[in-house]
Amino acid sequence: MNIVLVCLTNFQPYILTNIEQLIKLNHNKIFIITNFYLFHFFENYKLQINLINADELNDSYKFENTTTLNRDFRNGFWMLTSLRLFYVYEFMKKYNVDDVIHLENDVVIYYNCEELNNYFNKNYIYIPFDSYNRNIASIMYIPNKDIFKETLDNYDNNKNDMENFAYIQKTTNLIQNLPIFIKNEELTDEQKFVCNNSDIFPFIFDAAAMGQYLGGVDPRNDSNNTIGFINETCVIKYNNNKIWFEEIHGIKKPFILIREQKIPIFNLHIHSKNLVNFV
Repeated sequence: MNIVLVCLTNFQPYILTNIEQLIKLNHNKIFIITNFYLFHFFENYKLQINLINADELNDSYKFENTTTLNRDFRNGFWMLTSLRLFYVYEFMKKYNVDDVIHLENDVVIYYNCEELNNYFNKNYIYIPFDSYNRNIASIMYIPNKDIFKETLDNYDNNKNDMENFAYIQKTTNLIQNLPIFIKNEELTDEQKFVCNNSDIFPFIFDAAAMGQYLGGVDPRNDSNNTIGFINETCVIKYNNNKIWFEEIHGIKKPFILIREQKIPIFNLHIHSKNLVNFV
């Protein structure tokens, strides 16, 4: 399994904590797509990661030149969150790389991604959804460049990434859910939807709401103490469940109690960016 992170234009220091956790979990195929002028930030990890010069990747979709997404907010945040996906595709195409797990830079995982390999159907992309109309590409499985191309061929350059894949899932047969909860008969239809594939995977995955509840939101959004934040969009409210950490073989791992069942959490989306508090 190939782990791909993207850091374009703006260096995000917490990506280094993410990389350290990946190395600690014995990942040995870690690729960082970044601008050449940011390479020096990764000097301490140069023997354990592969740096890919984003400036040498072709933007065959011309996304950066055609999108109308906001380029001013936080030095291009909304545009860059979608642009990263096109760079992942160009990387996969140029270097002929399959079986990619793409992580957002503030997403911590707690298991080696090889543990997921037997649960993926290689005909689909997998992403967590937190409602019918919103996905969050916090953690994303991409089987190959051809399926990813079919997905990006349907991408609306004027909508953000959270809207796009929800629409593409409805209009194509390309995307499956990474479950964010365990399906049961007491849930609403929309809650059951975000649990799709919970009967297949031995983990649940965090789109954003778990990490926000445990660690709060980005302090640039709210400078107050926001630990315990309940995401208004996510149809699962994690304050109703016990979440705790256990140290196993030197790795701190999160679990959630759902209907008296102890379920391992594969990843947490640390919206507050304080990744060091969760490793």
